[in-house]
Amino acid sequence: METESLGQPCRNFQILGIGSFIDPVDGREKVVLSNFAAGATGNLILIDPASGEGEDIPLPGDSGAWAVLNWRDEKLLIGTCGTYGYLHCLDLASRTWAEPLRDPDEAYIWNLCIGSDGLVYGGTYPGCVLLRYDPHRHELQNMGRMSDESDNLYSRMVYGGVPGHILVSCGTANPHQTLWNIESGQTQSLGPTGAAVRGVGDGFISLQSGDQAVCYDSATFERLEQDRSDQLTNPPAPPSRYGGMRVHTPLASGSWLVNRGQEYYVDDGGHEAPELCPIPAQRPATQILTITADEAGNIWGAAGFGQTIFRHEPDTRTSWNSQVVTDNSGEVYGMAFAHGRLYLATYSGGDHVVYDPASEWGQLDNSNPVTLESVSPRLIRPSGKSVVGPDGHVWSGWMAAYGVYGGGLSKIDVDTHEMSCWYDPVPEQAVMSVAADATSVYFITGGQANGLAPKTVAPHFVVWDCTGRITWQHEFDMGTSLTSVAATGGDYVAIAIGDAVQFYRPAPQRLDRPIPVGAPIRYVDSLPDGCIAAFSEDHVWRIVPTTGQVEDVGDTPGRVNSMAVTAAGVIYLAVGTELVRWAI
Repeated sequence: METESLGQPCRNFQILGIGSFIDPVDGREKVVLSNFAAGATGNLILIDPASGEGEDIPLPGDSGAWAVLNWRDEKLLIGTCGTYGYLHCLDLASRTWAEPLRDPDEAYIWNLCIGSDGLVYGGTYPGCVLLRYDPHRHELQNMGRMSDESDNLYSRMVYGGVPGHILVSCGTANPHQTLWNIESGQTQSLGPTGAAVRGVGDGFISLQSGDQAVCYDSATFERLEQDRSDQLTNPPAPPSRYGGMRVHTPLASGSWLVNRGQEYYVDDGGHEAPELCPIPAQRPATQILTITADEAGNIWGAAGFGQTIFRHEPDTRTSWNSQVVTDNSGEVYGMAFAHGRLYLATYSGGDHVVYDPASEWGQLDNSNPVTLESVSPRLIRPSGKSVVGPDGHVWSGWMAAYGVYGGGLSKIDVDTHEMSCWYDPVPEQAVMSVAADATSVYFITGGQANGLAPKTVAPHFVVWDCTGRITWQHEFDMGTSLTSVAATGGDYVAIAIGDAVQFYRPAPQRLDRPIPVGAPIRYVDSLPDGCIAAFSEDHVWRIVPTTGQVEDVGDTPGRVNSMAVTAAGVIYLAVGTELVRWAI
């Protein structure tokens, strides 16, 4: 397999956590931003709010961290996410890390709090457990599951401030609140099922149940007749100056440091909007989730996390990276060009976005890119990505909201930008991949879900016409794994099924026999000559639809997430953080 790396054009921040501390090095107040680098190792960025100077400190391991806790201005405790769920401890005076700690069964630590015993507690995914950390001994313990509901995978979040107890929010299949007794290790439920935590106050706990606030005595856990939520002492959030997804922390001066995407600002509460400043560190190279090509042969791509896009010009080897494309957090899955405009489908707000590369950037006022109508709240993740359909409009496949099995399709009319949506065309199954040719839209389904364990289902391959009607479908056996679908241009549609590729023929509307390749196929795409490239984790095969001939092309440079073909027939691959040109 002959490939050429074009470097790492995708670069962005995804700030998950924030906190402040007095730096023992110079006695100045600093703010810590915790950055998630998809497909790489995350980092901390320390900002001096007064000077704007920054300090970049790589994490010892994992992609990033939600959990940030200042321990007495002596240590920063970091709970990581993505793969390993580390508890990292940074000594602020020496800027050195202690040995990483982790529970081998947990991948995420969501937040950290200090209990009434002076120890540190954290919630996790996927075990829904409570972790306890001793900062003096540098020891981490698993205190057990916090939910009897086996489908609950999250203990997010955890709260101190309850004498003798830790309050744990469990979800997302059957959300509820659990109180864990520090002395006995026993648990008890608090409040009605589905209630969310508003806060922990002096002597009370405030929950939100539906549209009603419910308060409980934090010593007896009896329900209080009076709503004391107005007594919560959590500092108010700063005014929404620029909109969008923000993380923020109060400063000693009474101002706020607020992060918005790739920038931050210091807000003193005055009438004038504060200046947006770039985060004072180099954007790290991050994983490429999706790529596509424009008419000029430039490659456009989306970051694996962080809601940014990039453009790479192969002729000049230059790249541009955007600010966030929409106000909601998450990342871009779907990318498709139509009429010179780039149409995007994004998680987690279920947003459709359109960007005109020929016009000035103006996301802050929603002028360019423009966020169009959303499919949220029922659908939130464009797991099937996006294609241009036979009608010339942009079609995207979706997964349902957290805690729900299901999915759907959406269409953006590229002339009017009106949105149409079809929810659950295959009941309780997500749309996992979408393709199109000159006559139809095609998609496959599966039992994956947001916040729930995958469900064993009988997945479907569906042929869909542009009026929103199923014209043909095939239900596979229960437990079959369908991972990807690709159209060759009218005569064949390839379906990745386990360790084989199966072709659908639109003219006779039939499925041919599966063609085994010898390894599980996770992604298929169409080559310029009408053949199919079938990618496993680290290998690729070329399959001729007309004959079923399989050519072993060879090992790939890594896991291929996406493929794009220019009008001139040049093939590009997204391999981790690398953009690769492929000659076949």
